Amino acid sequence: MTAQPMFTEACLTTSLRPGSRRAILALLNERLHPALQAIVAAEIASGSCVCDAGTDWPDTGSVHVTLDKHFDNRHASAKVVFSPCDDPHYWHADYSTVDKPRHLLIC
Repeated sequence: MTAQPMFTEACLTTSLRPGSRRAILALLNERLHPALQAIVAAEIASGSCVCDAGTDWPDTGSVHVTLDKHFDNRHASAKVVFSPCDDPHYWHADYSTVDKPRHLLIC
């Protein structure tokens, strides 16, 4: 029996193209750091959606994910660091993993 994936189509914004949707779900379920997976799951449960994801930024081998709603520092831990940015040219805030490669969750 195959385990159900943690993230499904329901967590993605409707504006994503079908090909992008499959690739993003693979990143979320297979490559994203477990500490950030837990944060993404909590934020999705609170009504946020994933609107973008990619690889090799900020580090080679890393995954970055963008959520459509702002989050705060309530998920900060020894494994993930919260950083406010609040620059309209970039993003509101982010979580980054302490481990290398550094994975990033942006809102």
